[in-house]
Amino acid sequence: MKVAYVITLPDLGGAQSHVYELMKNMRSMHQVIPVLITGKMGWLTEQAQKLGIETHIIPDMVREISPIHDWKANRELQRLFQKIQPDLIHCHSSKAGILGRWAARQCGIPSVFTAHGWAFTDGVPEIKRKIYRLIETMAGQWCQKIICVSDYDRNLALQEIPQLKDKLVTVHNCIPDTCFRKNWDSFDNRKEKSIEIVMVARFSPPKKIFETLNILNQAIQQKIYIHLTFIGEGPLFDKAVSQAKKMKLEDYVTFLGARTDVEELLPNYDLFLLLSNWEGFPISIIEAMRAGLPIMASDVGGVREAVHDGENGWLISRNDHNVLEVWNKISNQPAYLRQVAVNARDSYEQEFMIHNMIDKIFSLYQRI
Repeated sequence: MKVAYVITLPDLGGAQSHVYELMKNMRSMHQVIPVLITGKMGWLTEQAQKLGIETHIIPDMVREISPIHDWKANRELQRLFQKIQPDLIHCHSSKAGILGRWAARQCGIPSVFTAHGWAFTDGVPEIKRKIYRLIETMAGQWCQKIICVSDYDRNLALQEIPQLKDKLVTVHNCIPDTCFRKNWDSFDNRKEKSIEIVMVARFSPPKKIFETLNILNQAIQQKIYIHLTFIGEGPLFDKAVSQAKKMKLEDYVTFLGARTDVEELLPNYDLFLLLSNWEGFPISIIEAMRAGLPIMASDVGGVREAVHDGENGWLISRNDHNVLEVWNKISNQPAYLRQVAVNARDSYEQEFMIHNMIDKIFSLYQRI
């Protein structure tokens, strides 16, 4: 079976990491022949080429809405599909999801679309939600199945685009295991008693970067001993660094910027934090569980499908009111923190190892 994977941008991110794992593991576990199609060269194309995966670039496939580029990209996709003759086309990201499914339909090739979170989810401005509901209602008619990465997203789609209900399926994101694991024995023997917290996120409006800094400031004032490290970059990065300096938090917060060695860094911390206005099903949470870290995350999107409050982590309300309460509790009860961390690793092993996702999606391919 030859499958063409179409994604707009190759830059390192959750969707790109997902596509990389799909291509690599579909080939090794189910003898799928993957072909990658994207808008430019970048991290994903480099990784694909290292694996010897056939790669094609369509420069007119850009993220922004552009009638001229979009029309050209559609024509180029049609020509490419006719040339490589895939059995199935699997689209990812909003723009590639539209253009790829449109071209697939014109070529008479079946397609599937993975929605890595909907643009009409809670927290998105209503005008934008209306536009994307209309777009997905149309594009959803062009494919055979739509994969949602959480039950939250599937239920949201059932509510917002009910006419596509027979095409919607849930397959949770899963990731391969690694050797990088938190050593909790060293945690018990540490000299410094502050809790090391890490937040891996893009510095953009969906993430509550500035709210997190405000909560950290409150924790310091209440003598809750916390050190916070941010990993990631984005349009709000410089503003966040400046704000931390204004709040005199330099001794309590570290900004590492973008890193490609996150899985190696995670075991250095005691707690994974993700405060957000909205989410789909964050892979970063699964990565932290894999490393053996307990999770503290906003109760939005599909987060509660991975994080079970008080068991493998803590769910944070939209107003963030219980963050300081949890921080204070785990600072005073390190044994409790350690047990929740053990539960987090167990959750990864039981639910989110890579073969679970690959087998489910391959079964879907076969049915299509």
